Amino acid sequence: MPMPVRCGLVLLTVFGVACGADEQAFVGELSAPVVYGADDRLEVYNHPSDELRQIAQQSIVALIDSDKLERGPDGKYIIVAPTLQQSKGLCDDERFTNQPTAALCSGVLIHDDLVLTAGHCLRTQTDCERKSFVFDYYLDGPMQLAPIEDEDVYSCKQIALRDEPIGDALTPDFAVIQLDRPVTGGHRSVAVRPATTPLVEDEPLTMIGFGSGLPAKIDSGGTVADPRTATLDYFSANPDAFMGHSGSATFDSNDQLAGILVAGRAPDYVLSPDEDCDRVNTFLDSQAGEAIHYFAPIVSQLCEQGWGGDSLCEETSCDGEPCGKKLPPINGNVPGGIPVPADSSGCHASRTPSGFGAVWAAALLLVFVRRVRRSVV
Repeated sequence: MPMPVRCGLVLLTVFGVACGADEQAFVGELSAPVVYGADDRLEVYNHPSDELRQIAQQSIVALIDSDKLERGPDGKYIIVAPTLQQSKGLCDDERFTNQPTAALCSGVLIHDDLVLTAGHCLRTQTDCERKSFVFDYYLDGPMQLAPIEDEDVYSCKQIALRDEPIGDALTPDFAVIQLDRPVTGGHRSVAVRPATTPLVEDEPLTMIGFGSGLPAKIDSGGTVADPRTATLDYFSANPDAFMGHSGSATFDSNDQLAGILVAGRAPDYVLSPDEDCDRVNTFLDSQAGEAIHYFAPIVSQLCEQGWGGDSLCEETSCDGEPCGKKLPPINGNVPGGIPVPADSSGCHASRTPSGFGAVWAAALLLVFVRRVRRSVV
C-alpha cells in the first residue's frame, strides 16, 4: 500500500491571462496552504534522493504545445495553461489543483540530441514540429516554479525512429526524436540498465513525468508486478500514473532507465457523487496494471538504424554490457502473455489491474476493466 506523503499544494502566481478564461500564465513564485496526499508523487525539490532529483532536473523532458510557451521580456519562458482544477473539476482538497497542466506527454534524454517518448504521443512529423521539448518544468522549491530559459527549450528536427502497436498489443510503442540542436545548460542523458540484467518481481521502481500535464513529479513508490522475462516487450508495475505520463522514464532500483510508460488503467479521476466534484481514482498496489515498455529492444532498433552512438550502441556501453536486446520471436500480432485491452482516448493510460501472473486474475481483469488509455495528439 502506498505510504501517506505530506506535500505542498501550490498556487502559482498569476502574471496574466491568455488564450481565454481557462488558461493562465504561470512563472516564478508560488504560494498556498499545505495539504496531505495518499499517493507517492513528490515534487522534485522535495524528493530525498540526490540522484533522482538530478535526473529530474537534467534529463526529463516535457512535450508541450509550442503555443503554451511565451518568451517573457526577461528571456524566461511563461507557461500558458489551465490549472488542474480548471481542466478536471476536482474537489478543492485534491492535490496540485492550482498547478498548470501544460504537458501533453513525457520524455527522457537518451543521447546528446535524442529524446525518447511513447509512439502514440507523436504520430507524424507535423505533430512533432508543433511541440516544444522542455526541460526544467518542475518546482524547485515549496513556492517556486523553476525558471525555463532558452537552453531548456528545444524543437523537433525529425522523428529519428518510431513504432506503434497493432490491434490490442501494447508494444512496440515508442518514438525517438532528434532535437534541433544538442542539449546544453547542464542537461545530460540518463544512465541505462544493461539489457542482460532482467528485472525481477517486486523490484522497486521510480517514475518521473508529467501526469495530468503537471510540473514533473517523482514517484518512487512503484514495484514490478510481472517482469515478463519470456517476452521482454513490456513489464507491468504499479506507479501512480495519469494522462500525461505517457513516455515517462521509469528507473530501476539502481536509478538506471528500464523503460517508458505506455499504457495502464483508466479513468484517472472519478466523480464523487456526494460532493459533485472529481477525485483521484485509486486502486490497491496489488492491482498493478501500468505497462512499461522495456528500453532494451528500443535500443536495438535505434542502433540498427545508425542512431545512438557509442553511448548506447557499443557492446559495453551499459556497465560493461550491451544496452540493447532484440525481442525473442513471437507468433501472432500480440506478444506473449495476456494483453491489457486498449482504446484510443487521452494522453497516457491510467490504471489497469495486475493479474498478469495468473490466468484466473487475468480473466477477472477482463471482466472488471475493459479500457486502457493511450495518448492521441
